[in-house]
Amino acid sequence: MPHWGRGAGSGDWYDGFPLPDDASALIIGDVIGHDAQAAVTMSQLRNMLRALACDRQDPPSDILRRLDLISDTLYPGHVASCIHARLEASRHGRWHLHFSNAGHPPPLLVERDGDTSYLDDSHVLLLGVDTAQSRSDHEEILAPAATLLLCTDGLIERPGENVEDRLHRLREDAAAHARESLSIFCDEILADFGT
Repeated sequence: MPHWGRGAGSGDWYDGFPLPDDASALIIGDVIGHDAQAAVTMSQLRNMLRALACDRQDPPSDILRRLDLISDTLYPGHVASCIHARLEASRHGRWHLHFSNAGHPPPLLVERDGDTSYLDDSHVLLLGVDTAQSRSDHEEILAPAATLLLCTDGLIERPGENVEDRLHRLREDAAAHARESLSIFCDEILADFGT
């Protein structure tokens, strides 16, 4: 069963909500900047993305393309990363994940047995860079009791530390807590990686 929240600091945001066709939308993003303007832009992008996702049953890549065009027209000069995903119940207790990534850290899939993998290591340009850029969709079937971890760069980037090393560490840490409850899993990740 999906579990999500809403909010974050500065230009970071995450969101989850039901869609009219019984799927659920999962969104995470980060507007470049750490000031009030980044927070305002984050709010505008979040609301536009909510409206686009609810209004259309298009693939996530097309929703992000539309968001990029609208944002470039109404709020030019802002750059953001974002993952937009549709999560649908599948057969045999599995979930079907269909997502597009615009320059955001990749989702981490954590299986119940501790196997881990980053999804989509070929993400495309950030939003606000090139509205003509084509965007791709990715699909994954999630096994029962699997955990999908979406995070912003604030979790994995630290001054003086290699990002690839931090991503590797996050993967190992998540694997070590794969059998924990969701609340303990999140607490342990934040304890190890939080500021």
